Parts: sequence; C-alpha cells; structure tokens
Amino acid sequence: MKFSALLITAAVAAFGVAASASAAVITMDARLWTPGTTFTTSADYVTEWTNLLAAQPTPPSGYGDQTIVNWNGGQSNGAAFGSHNNIGYHDKVVFTVAPGQVGGWAFRLGIDLGYGGTLLIDGTPAQTRTTDMWWAGSYGNPSQFLAGVANLTAGTHTLDIYGFEGCCDGGTQGQFLSPGAHGFTNFSATPEPTSWAMMIVGLGLSGATLRRRYAKPVAAKS
Repeated sequence: MKFSALLITAAVAAFGVAASASAAVITMDARLWTPGTTFTTSADYVTEWTNLLAAQPTPPSGYGDQTIVNWNGGQSNGAAFGSHNNIGYHDKVVFTVAPGQVGGWAFRLGIDLGYGGTLLIDGTPAQTRTTDMWWAGSYGNPSQFLAGVANLTAGTHTLDIYGFEGCCDGGTQGQFLSPGAHGFTNFSATPEPTSWAMMIVGLGLSGATLRRRYAKPVAAKS
C-alpha cells in the first residue's frame, strides 16, 4: 500500500473510533421551576418541562443553557449560572454508533433531582424515578441515578433526561458502556477540527520520514 493511501486509511480509522464512541453533542438546559407538581409517569416529566420551556423561552437570571465538552461530574446549573435551587432540567445527548459498535449499550446518568426524573432513549422511556435522587458522585446506590439499556443500530441516537430539583443541585455526569467495552466512559464532545488537522499533519510528517528512510537508491547509469 502506498504511504499516501496508508495515511488516509489511518486518519479515517482514527476518526471513526473517536466519532463512534465518545463523540457527542451534549446540552444541559435549566429553567426556574416552582415545586408543587406530582410526578407519576415519564410523560409527566416531559410535559412539565415542555410547559416550563414554553413559559420561559429565555432563561431567567440564575439559569441557562450550556453545552458540555466532557460530562465528567463537574457540571451543574449552579456552577454555570448561579442558582442551586428550584430547577427544571432537560439534558440531551446526541451521539453516533459506528457499524462495529452495533448491539447492547448501557447508560447511567448521575444528576441531583430531588423530585425525580426520567430517561428516554431515542424517545422511548427507559427509566423513571419519582423519588429523591442525590447522586453525590457515586453509582453505588442504584436508586440515586438514572440508567437504561438498549440495542442500538448504526447511526445517530439520542438520550433525553428530564427532571426537577428543589434545592442544592450538585455536579452531574453522563456515561455509556458500548459493546465489548470493559467499563463506563464519560460522554464527551467531538474533537475540534483543528485537532484532527494536527493529527493528519503529524501522520503526513511521519509518512514523509518513512518514505525517505526506506526509499531505494537509484542505480547510476554506466
């Protein structure tokens, strides 16, 4: 295989690995919410958020919308916008499954939701908890976070989390376990185009070095 073809193959393969697993678009939207609603089903949470967002298309002071680069446990409405109280949440993850990762996926989402919440995978409810969830950075207690499993095909998929917090929201985290993986991994954003450009340039320089090293000398004509 020619070096140029080898470099292109390596770059495409590297991009495919990154884009298929951890690459995602992650958003966390929060609005001012007044406790008082009784939640029973997943649809109750979705409806409450829909009504809240309609009433507050622009977040009031102390609340807002944020895009997450690495959902590693440090993100919260309070950390980003100031308010730790009376929060309605909608967290969303859009990610891609590569052909080699088709199969059973597992997800777990650690978020402080004093009035519970619901997880939807591609629009289908996966788990709903109506009790107080105080994640506190640990997955040791299953009642304190949202989780779900699904058999996913190749292509784009979406997680939606709706929930409500009355007081003291803390850090949040979103993780996935893909087929064949040995542990959960944080959702993170797609690498910046400049990062891929630097990687490809680096591969190009490596290829040029190898070409010089292994180039056969041309025999002189007699």
